[in-house]
Amino acid sequence: MKSLVSIICFAILLALIAAPLQSPRAETICQVQDWEPATGFSPYEGQTVEVTGYVTVGPGIFQEMYTSIYVVGVGADDCGINVFSFEPATGLELGDKIRVTGLVEEYVSTSGYGAVTEITFTDPSALVIVEKGDGTSPPPVHMSTGGVSHESNEGKLVTVTAVVVSAFVGRDFMIDDGTGAIEVFDRGENFYTSDPVWLSLSYGDEVVITGIVSQSDPDMPYLSEYSIMPRSPEPPYNDVVKRECIPGGSSGAELKVSSGIFAPSIGETVTIEYNCPHGGRMQLRIFDGSGRLSATLFDGLSVCGERTMVWDGRNEVWEALPVGLYLITLTCEDPETGNESMETVPIVIGRELR
Repeated sequence: MKSLVSIICFAILLALIAAPLQSPRAETICQVQDWEPATGFSPYEGQTVEVTGYVTVGPGIFQEMYTSIYVVGVGADDCGINVFSFEPATGLELGDKIRVTGLVEEYVSTSGYGAVTEITFTDPSALVIVEKGDGTSPPPVHMSTGGVSHESNEGKLVTVTAVVVSAFVGRDFMIDDGTGAIEVFDRGENFYTSDPVWLSLSYGDEVVITGIVSQSDPDMPYLSEYSIMPRSPEPPYNDVVKRECIPGGSSGAELKVSSGIFAPSIGETVTIEYNCPHGGRMQLRIFDGSGRLSATLFDGLSVCGERTMVWDGRNEVWEALPVGLYLITLTCEDPETGNESMETVPIVIGRELR
């Protein structure tokens, strides 16, 4: 009996010794970037995981003395995440495919602002270059400003085309493409003082911003206060591009659609072409046949020249509008006179014929 007890105790001891040596589970970045509704924290917080992805922000950009990079997942795993270590990384370039093993942590600053999901490691061998890239970043995701403000996009490399809607305050300014304003924030030491494009921006300018979606939320649950951080503090400054005014400015509202009827249920869309005086308030809205507001596609400062938008029959919260007659209405304000002009085009949301 004593022999049996000894064997059992020895087996338990071996299990306890072997447990820390077990390999961490390989997870997708999207799994790690998931969140608990009550906190905004990753469900993997405090766990050791292994992820694989491509480098979208190289070392030395956000933190010169540490490793602070961003990676995006492989294939359908299109989420992004920060990889951090107090040990500097060597040999890493944009586009490198890496495998990293580390602890999932939610960074919350001493002032209570957070929470950025990170994978941290202490041993340099925990980060392995699986395949060298060509020195260029994986392509960013094109997104609306309103789309940026969601926890599922934290850590992604995105590109947004929008209008500057605030003056500079320190290192940041606000942009809006009509779907909701977000902050553009420079976390580096040189970007906002050396980039001539950054310094030349002013209210009403149209810009194309490429950067990482970050977060600085003062309150739990940490599910708000998202911003875009341009990446490189050195030339060429490709992450902040000021778009020049496109010739052919309008003196009033101009509106056209590619079709008078379409069926979103079978994947059909309609192309909306619009033009307003540059710099005034513009609203592109959908009303039902009774005159009730059904969707707001744009509400913000107009840009210079004709633009197009592809509409899939959904409203701003991604709900499909029911079959029926609608009115697409464009309202433009002339920034010099304050006068408004309006154009309305009827359209029918139909269904597949059987």
